[in-house]
Amino acid sequence: MVDWKPLKRWLFTTNHKDIGILYLLTSLYFFVTAGLFALTFRFQLAVPSNTFLQPDEYNQLVTTHGLLMLLWVITPLGAAFANYFVPIQIGARDMAFPRLNALSYWVYLASGMLALSSFFAGGGTADWGWTTYAPLNTVEFSPAVGGSMMGLALMLLMASSIVSTVNFLVTIFRLRAPGMSLVRLPLFTWGWIFTSLLMLWAFPAFVSALSLLVADRAFGTVFFTSTQGGPLLWDHMFWFFGHPEVYVLLLPGFAIVGDLFSTFSRRPLYAKKIIIACLAIASILSFTVWAHHMFMTGISQSLLEAFNVTTELISIPFAIIVIAYIFTLRGGSIRFTTPMLFAVGALGLFIIGGVTGVFNSSVALDTAFRGTFWVVGHFHYTIVGGGLTGLFGGLYYWFPKITGRMYSERLGKIHFAIYMVGFNLLYFPMHLLYDMPRRIFKYDASTGWGPINLLITIGGFTFGISQLIMFANLLWSARRGPAADKDPWGGYSLEWGIPSPPPEFNFPEGVPVISASGVTFRPSTPAMANGGQAMADGGHANGGHAYVSHEDEFGEEHWSHWPIVVAAGAGIALWGLLMGLPALFLGTGVLAAALVGWGRESLRGRSEVPVEATGEKWPFDRLENLSLGMWIFVFGEIAFFGTLFGAFVFLRMNSPLTGFVWPRPGEVHNIFWGGFNTIVLLTSGLTMVFALTFARRGSYRGLQASLVATFALGAFFMVNKAFEWNELFTNGFTFSTSSASSIYYVLSGVHGAHVVAGLTALVYLMVKALKAGSVKQASGAVEIFGIYWGMVDAVWVFLFPLLYLL
Repeated sequence: MVDWKPLKRWLFTTNHKDIGILYLLTSLYFFVTAGLFALTFRFQLAVPSNTFLQPDEYNQLVTTHGLLMLLWVITPLGAAFANYFVPIQIGARDMAFPRLNALSYWVYLASGMLALSSFFAGGGTADWGWTTYAPLNTVEFSPAVGGSMMGLALMLLMASSIVSTVNFLVTIFRLRAPGMSLVRLPLFTWGWIFTSLLMLWAFPAFVSALSLLVADRAFGTVFFTSTQGGPLLWDHMFWFFGHPEVYVLLLPGFAIVGDLFSTFSRRPLYAKKIIIACLAIASILSFTVWAHHMFMTGISQSLLEAFNVTTELISIPFAIIVIAYIFTLRGGSIRFTTPMLFAVGALGLFIIGGVTGVFNSSVALDTAFRGTFWVVGHFHYTIVGGGLTGLFGGLYYWFPKITGRMYSERLGKIHFAIYMVGFNLLYFPMHLLYDMPRRIFKYDASTGWGPINLLITIGGFTFGISQLIMFANLLWSARRGPAADKDPWGGYSLEWGIPSPPPEFNFPEGVPVISASGVTFRPSTPAMANGGQAMADGGHANGGHAYVSHEDEFGEEHWSHWPIVVAAGAGIALWGLLMGLPALFLGTGVLAAALVGWGRESLRGRSEVPVEATGEKWPFDRLENLSLGMWIFVFGEIAFFGTLFGAFVFLRMNSPLTGFVWPRPGEVHNIFWGGFNTIVLLTSGLTMVFALTFARRGSYRGLQASLVATFALGAFFMVNKAFEWNELFTNGFTFSTSSASSIYYVLSGVHGAHVVAGLTALVYLMVKALKAGSVKQASGAVEIFGIYWGMVDAVWVFLFPLLYLL
């Protein structure tokens, strides 16, 4: 008989190391795909007047290459290492929410499959460039359904990233081992903290922009086709996400470089606290520089000067980090292994990218270089040179720990040598093409660009060949390489003190205890767990202690079928939204069934890995894992709705400049019914307060009555909203009537979607309260839902005056 257990393990696992390997393999698959796209369009540019590709084919390949590399390759490759090693580096047994961790991976995979399937939609995939600039992203200039499919794929990917972000932040802040203070965390974990915080605020902002784009393309709204919004609205919304995304791409690999310098120079990281402070400053400043991508859009001179200054300021913390890295090497006993070579290479390439970036901070020089291959060269030296090269160093560094085998050092060094030659042949000559537009697919020989483009293409193929050496080396070594010691490098972080590969729950000797004298272990049972509450997404509590079973007692019972099914249902539903009702109904049905199955699994207490919270929890000592997770999610929602509110303000402020008269209060919307609906929704918030009060007092009837009242009021709010929409449509106030109607329907629509999601969760909460052994056991879940419902109420408090009274 066929043994299906290995396959089932990879499909249903919730273990963080398995999820990390899945991320690693999938991101490398997308890396190969994006690389083949790049070689194809570089072949087109190799010689003048080439007809190898048609214009639409070239544009589609360039667009998809950029999106895949930035969003499906570099960030997920960092997430692969974070999934595998961050829990180990902080001394935890697993992530705080194992099933959500699995869900984030499968949604990531579904989004990638949806993106690639857009090639096979009628007219091909998106062809507007990775920046998705308006009006190129509108139906007028890109009517193919593949463009809309790419937009939905990006939204699905953002959902995966946001779920992962919440999980990582809760894990790092709540599940650190005893003695593992924040300052003792390895630099890679610190880098991932700031990466997660950037994603928490930047990615929801991008979802807002994508929501408006999909609404324009699928429902006929006019955000990017009206004079009130148009290209400038997209630029502001996209680059508010886009520039922090640069640091999302850079920080994981750049942080790995610091850890590698420390390990292979046998010296502690120089000025580690200052490096951490610089990472924090750079992360904050990344949200203040977005308009330097818009120097040629006609924004005011005062804004040009302000963003010129912030762009130059953000180079200072990175200059300090570079100096600290160099001082780490001074006086060290440096070993130039393959990981160290990639670390040194990453730092050198990043310095070149940083120097060329300073030129772009000048308004005058940016005006000359904008839209040319100079910018392409600068961008790749920064992101691929500083970020991806550092991640490749991490791949070699952690390969023995993941596989238990050593790779061929000789092949690794050959890979590095060809990698560096190919990289510099590929990207450095682009700076010489400062007069060649980067968005053309063909050029004449008279321009003189031919020889340089041929050299660039040769560099591209050389760079690609180097990756084949890496894949051959690692694939062969994973099966036939010599056995690796648990610490072949003399590393200082916790992963180097456990077997290679690590056991299922990481620390077979017990709970690690970190002190100035080193690491000791204490028995893992009994262990304090979240003040006696059931642990996040799993665990069993008993009088304030969680009794954790031994390693061999964990197995299939902690698999979960539902993360992959939820992701499949979501992917099919989004595909069907554009391709036909049968697929839409199928996907929606699968998704609904999966959510029900997920809820039943939670109610039965299955598929739950005990996650210890036995050590350092500052600064969130008083919050449970789920409560902290919900608060983090709410902060992400602030970025999402805040960006939509910003779009509203932009449209309103531009209306007088374009001659559009915004509807006066009461002219279109019924203020009485809007106010009445506001009272209904706020009353539902009050009944949730009653529900929490009754739960804490142990009153079952009071709890159920309050939950039912909350559900009834929320449902009544949505029914009223449906009648209001119907009346507005009847009176001719539709999606496409004006920018005022478009923003009204999107704002009220996404808020309504949050209400519906809350009502769905409320059904689960009522069932949980019914099945709870005692009412007080349900109080934690009631409190968590109350945080979410309070956010929904608070958003409407802002929406009502914006939409009805102003």
